Amino acid sequence: MNNHFGKGLMAGLNAARPDSARNVAHFCADYKRGFVLGFSQRMFEKTGDRQLSAWEAGILTRRYGLDKEMVIDFFRENQSAVAVRFFMAGYRLEGQG
Repeated sequence: MNNHFGKGLMAGLNAARPDSARNVAHFCADYKRGFVLGFSQRMFEKTGDRQLSAWEAGILTRRYGLDKEMVIDFFRENQSAVAVRFFMAGYRLEGQG
């Protein structure tokens, strides 16, 4: 994991909570995408709730200014229409705040 995505993924897997948009502003999009997916995976492992982790990934995707298509593909690959809906709900919710 010696690239930006891999470093972000590992940081997300090890994070107790997500950073604010201000704290991650200096990272590249690949790092932020890795972080979002790593953090989402960590949430799933802790809670067993794929919908909750997808919802959080949607929130973080919007908060970090990422292209949602770059992140949502992860949930589409798992053939989970429910997870995609929860991702989009989180993404839209963050945009209202």
